[in-house]
Amino acid sequence: MKILKSRFVVTLLTVITVFGLESPVLNTRADGEAVPKMNEYDPIYVETHSLLEDRLEEYLRQEESKKASAKSVAEEYAAKDLESQNRKEEIYNEIQERKPKKTFIGSYELTAYIATGNPCASGVYPTCNHTVACNSLPLGTKVYIEGYGEYVVEDTGGMAGNVIDVFVSDYSTAINFGRRVADVYVIQ
Repeated sequence: MKILKSRFVVTLLTVITVFGLESPVLNTRADGEAVPKMNEYDPIYVETHSLLEDRLEEYLRQEESKKASAKSVAEEYAAKDLESQNRKEEIYNEIQERKPKKTFIGSYELTAYIATGNPCASGVYPTCNHTVACNSLPLGTKVYIEGYGEYVVEDTGGMAGNVIDVFVSDYSTAINFGRRVADVYVIQ
C-alpha cells in the first residue's frame, strides 16, 4: 500500500511539474502568501524535475519488466497447456488403437444355461463370465454384450435366430436371469 501511495505522489508531482499545472493550494504558503512559480532555470525546479523524471523512468522500467515477466509466464503456461493437450490426444489415440474394434450385430435375446457335465461344442468346458452358446455366430467369436461384458461363443444349443445363451454357475441364477434383451457387438 505504501508503494502505491508513493507511486501516486511521484506520478502526481511529475504531471504537475512536466505540464506546469498550477494549483492554488499547492502554490500557497502556510501564512497565505503566494509561492513564487518555479521556472526551468530555478535550481530547485531543475533538481525536482530531474528526480521526478528518473523516478518515472525507473517506474516505467519496472512496469515493463513486470509485463515482460507476466508475458513470459503466460507464454510458458500456454506452451505447457498445449503440450499437455497434445499428450492427452496421443494417449487417447493410443487407447483407441489398442481397444478392440467392436461391430454392432444387433439386439439379441439373452437366456441362461448351466453345466451338463459335458464339454461345449468347441471342446472346452464352459466357464462363468466367459462362455456363451449361440447358433447364429461361429464358434470362437468374441462378443461384447452391453451391460454384461465380453464373452466367447464356445457352445451351440437348441436356440434359433438372435438368441445367446449365457453360461451361469447354478440353476437358481439361471432362473433369476430369465429372458433379457441386450445389444451385442462382435470384437475383432
